[in-house]
Amino acid sequence: MDLIEVDWERCKKDGLCVAECPSGALAADAEGGPVAADPAVCNACGHCVAVCPHDAIVNSRVAAVGGDVSPNVRAWPAPEVVDGFLRGRRSIRAYKDKPVSREMLAELIDVARFAPTASNAQEVRWIVVPDKDKVATLAGLTAAWFAGNGQRKQYSAMWDQGRDYFLRGAPALAVTYTHDAAPFGAADCGIALTFLELAAVSRGLGTCWAGLLTYAANGDPAVRQALGVPDGHTVHGGLMLGYPKTRFMGVPPRNPAVIHWV
Repeated sequence: MDLIEVDWERCKKDGLCVAECPSGALAADAEGGPVAADPAVCNACGHCVAVCPHDAIVNSRVAAVGGDVSPNVRAWPAPEVVDGFLRGRRSIRAYKDKPVSREMLAELIDVARFAPTASNAQEVRWIVVPDKDKVATLAGLTAAWFAGNGQRKQYSAMWDQGRDYFLRGAPALAVTYTHDAAPFGAADCGIALTFLELAAVSRGLGTCWAGLLTYAANGDPAVRQALGVPDGHTVHGGLMLGYPKTRFMGVPPRNPAVIHWV
């Protein structure tokens, strides 16, 4: 199948699809209509299909993913709503004894998969732990690894006292990883986790970045095995998830931004 098919009765030859193609896969013909200039460089981002207001173009690589292009929102939330949401998000380290359903976790990852990735490579992979006991097991393995290497001694001491400072007793966990060869794996996973985090907060969940587990997952075979990380892959981040025990009523200040204007 050709890279694109155009419904010429619908196409207005306005050049939107060509202008929005980030890779140069499309060009305009003599009449301004879209043609495939270099199909090999198309990364299936879907810009050409999504930007067309006339539903006049089909990209075979986008269609191959399955499903139709869904409608976009008609208007974005007001800046004060978005800004308040972003500023008010807090890292949650105390959770209610309430599970997070598999359905909810799957819904969150369904949103997070729309996060941008370098060259639309979509190399982010997920490990999801929806069981509090399994999260506790991972916390114990992480604690043992840190105790063995002598790092974070204060957290190890707290663990011995029955206080989990590694995964905070969270009822669920989401971890991202990519193949070792993924050039932008860390950035892609970080963006995807941020998407998931914000989607979770909007649904009444709390999150906290699981940096200690991430560190252990790339250094301890026992943690990797418990997570099921395939050989040749790197864990780039994780999020604890659960329903917050408390609600934060204020937004603490932050340091002023350090900006170098050029």
